[in-house]
Formats: sequence, C-alpha cells, structure tokens
Amino acid sequence: MTRWLYAVVELFDVKAQVTVLMSDGEHAVTAVKDHDTMYQVIAQMGAEGWELALTEQSTDTKLLTEKTRTVVRRLWLKKPLQG
Repeated sequence: MTRWLYAVVELFDVKAQVTVLMSDGEHAVTAVKDHDTMYQVIAQMGAEGWELALTEQSTDTKLLTEKTRTVVRRLWLKKPLQG
C-alpha cells in the first residue's frame, strides 16, 4: 500500500503559502512573497514528484453584506513516501 505525504498550496489575494502536513502535527509552513514566486515553488514541487490531487476555491464574505473579503485558491498535492 502506498503511503503519501500531503501538502496544500494556498493563494490568497496578494500572498501565498505552502503547508506540508506532518503526521506528528508539526506542519511545515512556508510563506511566499508573491504569486510569481509561488508558481516557481509549484513547478519545483512537481519536479520533486508531488502530484496534484485536488483544487478548490472559496470566497470569504462579510456577514450581511455583499462585499467580498478574501478569495482563497487551494491546491492539494501528494507525494509517495519512500520505504
């Protein structure tokens, strides 16, 4: 049975971050300064064997108004663990 390492790439309005999920709860969070740099990180992750598993987008809006606060795009990735 294949065991997997999971990560989530989150793209916010003007910033981004990568979180590698660890089974011990010590998740590795890396903030990225802009989307262009994030695209380079995603390309590097692909070169390292990460696979896209799921994408999602959510919009957080203020209650009782139509003003949109934040659009978040998430890319869920997985990579097989060795051994």
